[in-house]
Amino acid sequence: MIARALLTPVLVLTFAAALSAQTPPRPPAPAAPPAPAAPQTLPVPPSPPAAIVPPATPPPPEPRRQSVNIRVDVTITDQRSGTTPLTKTVSVVTADGMNGRIRSQANYTEIGNVPLHVDAEPFILSDGKIRVRVNLEYNLPGNPAQQPTVPNAGVPRVSMVQENLALILENGKPLVAAQSADPVSDRTVTIELKATVLK
Repeated sequence: MIARALLTPVLVLTFAAALSAQTPPRPPAPAAPPAPAAPQTLPVPPSPPAAIVPPATPPPPEPRRQSVNIRVDVTITDQRSGTTPLTKTVSVVTADGMNGRIRSQANYTEIGNVPLHVDAEPFILSDGKIRVRVNLEYNLPGNPAQQPTVPNAGVPRVSMVQENLALILENGKPLVAAQSADPVSDRTVTIELKATVLK
């Protein structure tokens, strides 16, 4: 009876050991996937300091137009060698800051139309001087008796002068504004301007 009591626990332990030897081991749990690496951020260079731009200063206002008229005299002196200078004066009267135009034209049988055009725009400045813009187109028929300085150039038919002038004049004082030379002959054309405020 005592032997059976001792044998029973031994058999139980032996049976448990045999069972544990026959049971296959559990497979290990799958490893979790690695976490994605954080994107590498490059250091941002510091932005350059903003340039300090001074506020734009508006241009000074032009003086107000005055309620007066201004006469602009354009004197053209045409000088050729061996001849008396030919002088023509064209006068334009216009209001302060306004434009005046003169269109004059002659027609010749040999050379056609010959214009004399003058545009003038005077403006009285704050110091009393007069700013004048003048556009001039002046054509003069050539002199068949005049000999050109360039050999075999032939007889001159017409000479044309175009001027675009902008200058400051004192009231009533003339000023030589331009002097042009004929590209072939020794002829010269001088332009004189005068602006006078009419009271």
